[in-house]
Amino acid sequence: MRKKITGPNDIKAIVRQLPLVGLGLSMLFTIPAFALKANENVPGETEPAAVNNTVYPASFFDQYLPQNALEMIERLPGFNFDQGSNARGFGGNAGNVLIDGARPTSKSGGLRAALIRIPATQVERIEILRGGISFGEAAGQSIVANVIRNKSRSSGSWAFKGRWALKGKPQPDLEAAITTKLGNWDSSFDIKIGAVPGYRTADIETTDAGGQLQSGADERLIELYEFLFINGEGVREVGKGTLTLNARIGGNQYDQYTTRDIFDGQLPEGNTRDQLWELDINTKFEVAELGINWSRTVEDWKWRVIGFGLIEDNQFENQFHLQTVASGDFSDSNFAQDARNTEYIVRTTFGKVAGSAFKPEFGFELAKNKLTSRSEFFQNGVQQQLNGDDVEVEELRGEVFSTFVYAASEKLILEGGLTAEVSKIEVSGGARREQTFKLLKPRISATYKFNKLHQLALELERRVGQLDFNDFAASSQASDDRTTFGNPDLAPDKTSEIAITYDWSFSERGSLKIKAFHQWKDDILEQILLPSGGQGIGNAGDARFWGISIDLNLPLDFILKNGLIEISHFYRDSSFDDPVTNSTRTINGYSPNWLTFKLRQDLTEHKLAWGVEYRGSFTKTNFFIDEKQIFSGNKRLRLFIESSHLFGVKTQLEITNANTANFNRTRFIYEDDRGGTFKSTEIARRLRGPEIRLTISKNF
Repeated sequence: MRKKITGPNDIKAIVRQLPLVGLGLSMLFTIPAFALKANENVPGETEPAAVNNTVYPASFFDQYLPQNALEMIERLPGFNFDQGSNARGFGGNAGNVLIDGARPTSKSGGLRAALIRIPATQVERIEILRGGISFGEAAGQSIVANVIRNKSRSSGSWAFKGRWALKGKPQPDLEAAITTKLGNWDSSFDIKIGAVPGYRTADIETTDAGGQLQSGADERLIELYEFLFINGEGVREVGKGTLTLNARIGGNQYDQYTTRDIFDGQLPEGNTRDQLWELDINTKFEVAELGINWSRTVEDWKWRVIGFGLIEDNQFENQFHLQTVASGDFSDSNFAQDARNTEYIVRTTFGKVAGSAFKPEFGFELAKNKLTSRSEFFQNGVQQQLNGDDVEVEELRGEVFSTFVYAASEKLILEGGLTAEVSKIEVSGGARREQTFKLLKPRISATYKFNKLHQLALELERRVGQLDFNDFAASSQASDDRTTFGNPDLAPDKTSEIAITYDWSFSERGSLKIKAFHQWKDDILEQILLPSGGQGIGNAGDARFWGISIDLNLPLDFILKNGLIEISHFYRDSSFDDPVTNSTRTINGYSPNWLTFKLRQDLTEHKLAWGVEYRGSFTKTNFFIDEKQIFSGNKRLRLFIESSHLFGVKTQLEITNANTANFNRTRFIYEDDRGGTFKSTEIARRLRGPEIRLTISKNF
């Protein structure tokens, strides 16, 4: 049965658990304050010390008609927005944007949601900081954007979006944000509610090992994504420091219905179907999050204390039906999973932010994470036993770290650090395991500024990946007739990387960035054959991964006034010894070669802008025990035109997939495993027609 979303219904129960964060905070505040000197400066956040900064006043972005800080960040010359990762913990997930010199204490919404919440009219300026960013604010980012707000100004924004996809109904989307003073609090709130439709068709051909047609099929997919999220932030002075609260609550639902008319031994044209194939997928997600950040600056040192709590509920269900038309025989299956994730973090840092060329920082972080997953799988009404259908995974992790930034000269910045981590993971349910990992994560980088235009950065780092708790539990991919077992014996993968980055800012809007990297990966996670006989994620050996990326911003004023071209291209490759076939292949799931091209012209005197975006073709390969999949897409176009001619209201008309998107998926299926007898090939040629979006927005 389908379950329509009515909004988060477990929020009260969820919020009751968040006081655990407050308990952790109270423990941290008992840390002796002997490190804080008596001679105090004015309390509050300080901007991170850096050299060779570039400042873009708010007026620089007027030509782009921005509605919020995110749209301003996206128009920064030569700057590629990185909102960070959503991995467990707080320290290693930083993006490359700060807000008033600090990183937002939020995860599920991320930097993107925090920037959307800031109306463009409240932004005073954006600084580009090169070097000197502390571990606790933007770890590992050589270039960071710092959004400086004018908090004394009350402002807001709203946006209405209408979306229309082929064969689907128009769907509305509403965003609204306001920033104002509430008593002693500088507060901001935003709400996002709406739906995103989708529709595609596909023709599918299955051939045997000799290339003989086995079947043809017509496929139709209808999907709808509905969502409601509310975010809030409050900032005030507390205890001679600055207290910031971030909260998020909301949920979404995704419904997908797919049908296939299957024709045995023939193609669909003019024939009567032999089988009916149906798949109904429903997912539901709810989240509640609270982040608490207190910081205090004394002379040249800053003490920061963070508490964080996150609770997520996930429900997944798929229902599959296959019926033979002539006989009426059928086969049904149903898979359902309920999962709850919780995360609680306490973290403190103490670091020097100004006053000398050498700026150390020290800190520790404690985190507790838990996944509870319950699954059921029925085949023709009979329940099937799955490894990992009833799983609890709990992790207690602690890390201690020390980092530094050293301005060796006006041209050379050295940055580095060492993190020691201890993690204990317990798995219970169908299988019981307990593992303890002790890990060291060093990092060192050097940034050299040749002059105001040219910069070169070299970075060496040892990273440790995070295990996806969902890999401990069973899952189902009904569209491919595949069930993945849970694996309780997982260990995190490790990556040693060397990277070199060259930045050239040759004009106010023109820039070139080239980055090359090479990674050595240990204990890489791939699909393996488990001892239970099923397939699932496991540690499969070592691999290498390397690549180069190029980002070019080229102003076109010499031929197209106020025109700008943005070109991005990357090439990547890898090498991995496949334990299934005993041969060398690439690692799973990445595109080796991709090009994007964007052209935009702003006709400021007419309050008008237009543009075109080109996305190149791509190919991605995935490997399973008994199957190899190749997924590819064609070259696609996006067109837009926007204006603020009427009453300062910004209107944008956008067409994505203007030339129709073609996505092909080819499955090469083997009898037992990819080292055995080749069985069949399935080619699905998928089409997604153009999608039209109309956005009307305004600041106030």
